[in-house]
Amino acid sequence: MEDTDGQHKYTMRISRLTIDKLGIRLYDRVSAVLAELIANSYDADATTVEVSLPWGVMLAGTLHSAEHEPYRIVVRDNGHGMTAAEINEHYLRVGSDRRMRVGSDLSRLLERPVMGRKGIGKLAPFGICRTIEVISVGGADSERTPEGWPVANIVMSLDDMVSDTERDYHPRPGPRDGTFGTVRGTTVILRDFLRKRVGTGPELSRQLAARFGLERSDWQVQVHNSIAERGVPQRFVLRDLPIDLLAETKIDVAKRPVRLGDRFLPVTGWAAYSKQPYRDDAMAGVRIYARGKLVAQTRDFGITEGFTGEYKLRSYLVGAVHVDWLDDEEDLVRSDRQDIMWNSERGEALSVWGRNLVRELGRLGEHSVKRRVWEEFVEKSGIHATLQAIAPQDRLFRKSVMDAARILVNNKDRAALEDKAHIDSIVRLALSLGPQRSLLETLKEVAEDTDNQLDVVVALFETARVAEVYSLGQIASERVAVVHRLQTLIDDRHSLERPFQELIERAPWLLAPEWTPLGMNESLKRVRASFERWYRQKFGATLLTTAIGSEKREPDFVLLHDAGELWIVEIKRMDYHLTDEEYNRAINYLYSLDTFLNENPRIGEQFPRRRLTFIVDHVDRLRPTSLSSLASDRRVDRRTWRELLDSTLRSHRDFLDRVYAMRVGEQPEADVSTG
Repeated sequence: MEDTDGQHKYTMRISRLTIDKLGIRLYDRVSAVLAELIANSYDADATTVEVSLPWGVMLAGTLHSAEHEPYRIVVRDNGHGMTAAEINEHYLRVGSDRRMRVGSDLSRLLERPVMGRKGIGKLAPFGICRTIEVISVGGADSERTPEGWPVANIVMSLDDMVSDTERDYHPRPGPRDGTFGTVRGTTVILRDFLRKRVGTGPELSRQLAARFGLERSDWQVQVHNSIAERGVPQRFVLRDLPIDLLAETKIDVAKRPVRLGDRFLPVTGWAAYSKQPYRDDAMAGVRIYARGKLVAQTRDFGITEGFTGEYKLRSYLVGAVHVDWLDDEEDLVRSDRQDIMWNSERGEALSVWGRNLVRELGRLGEHSVKRRVWEEFVEKSGIHATLQAIAPQDRLFRKSVMDAARILVNNKDRAALEDKAHIDSIVRLALSLGPQRSLLETLKEVAEDTDNQLDVVVALFETARVAEVYSLGQIASERVAVVHRLQTLIDDRHSLERPFQELIERAPWLLAPEWTPLGMNESLKRVRASFERWYRQKFGATLLTTAIGSEKREPDFVLLHDAGELWIVEIKRMDYHLTDEEYNRAINYLYSLDTFLNENPRIGEQFPRRRLTFIVDHVDRLRPTSLSSLASDRRVDRRTWRELLDSTLRSHRDFLDRVYAMRVGEQPEADVSTG
């Protein structure tokens, strides 16, 4: 549409490459896009924001029946709105510093410290959709007419915007453009989606709550499910992220400023250990906010290994820290607002501050977590009653079994205690291991007492249930053998995928050394079979998730689990270069696993954590989009075979130390070293 003088009414001046880099590439999650739109409403002095979108669906790739309209995401606020001139001057100017352009870092009416700065957040929706419609009613007080406030309505198309040209882009005026409205505010409507998944209501609530660190009396965000069944409203109000903390570990950081040379920079907020391992990535680690908006999230501030409590810390550490000087005179926030410039002078100072905080929390949290896990195990297992029934008169036996149980529970988290079968296995193993401490002393007494008969010794063994297969010595020797086998496969650079797959599946603790053989029980077989059947019915394709017993074909991936976690492991041979197609296929498997567990909540609630790991030496053939996804998606990681071996060796030494600590007076016979 053109004005009578032949000029376009709306104009955006920006290179198509910038749109691709700043919109599509940086924002590939629905929650991240919503956060940008909500932040824009906050900066426009909105007191109420209403978000409407479908929950728990895949936005594209799903067939709808004729009576259902296509999915939409609508964000509506009651802010001051924009006129057509303001849309041209501000909204359609991409990449200019908003605070420099306006001349203030406070909002127009309520004088809020504005969150926006870089001028690229309006492109965020193009990371998940192809069409953005903006309907804005309002402007300055002087622009109100007897008919009401002027309405500016534009429609932006990604396909038109990134066409092969560098000419200015002219958004199309929408049907309400040039009319008038009685209530000020802005509505943003997203349509024509890429293949993106929307979380369930609880997932969205946690993800959005994690992105904002402010609660104000003049600010409320309501999120509605647009596909809720009739008569069953589903909505939530955006609030602070609820995390159940270990009170004795909470540290108020307001009295711990960041040292920068001879100056101290203010910090507010807190850090602590949670009572439970985090339920999803939104809760993981310390969230860092600037001006009330998330700018970074870290699980350890880059601290090296070897500090007290490190094994528990990365599953339990939580916090919310406000550092406004990251987005003050100097802009230290990355373009996608997903991290900060850690290599800057202030970023390095914050990193040093954070590592000191982590060390202190590690010391505080290690004892608290272990104590609570042990108390919960004792309560859930009923081990005292079991021991009293088995050996009411044998105090030494009961103590030995409890000591063995404490060692077995030592590195567990509370999620591991949700599995009753897992708890029972620990009790059985403790009953088998415990007597070995007192066995020699008892046999000495039998030998010295000539009145004792052989049947007393037999009864002792029956009571003790001594089973060599469960002994810690047996477990230790098996682990040594597995580590040596892994090292042999890696040294032989011609090893194929199959032996690696079978080794990882039979010894999953290579990936997570804190796992024990108890973690791999019959429930994994049931989940595997159910998931494979569901996948075949859903997609009409056969899926294989195990390398064991399937010699005729290679598995699509290896599926592992420990209490509370399902783990997709994509294994490639030595020196392999991962392709973009393989990466995307594995990501889709992870999304499919999410969908399966959401559709089967009784299974899903057993595994609140799902992740994907690539074990592959090279990722240089991945496209930028996949590399960005690999770097930003906290549920996805990649390790080389050498990295896996190195971490296994280091962790295994700690395991052996704990094993032989139980075997009084005995030293390890095998030596596992990096050399």
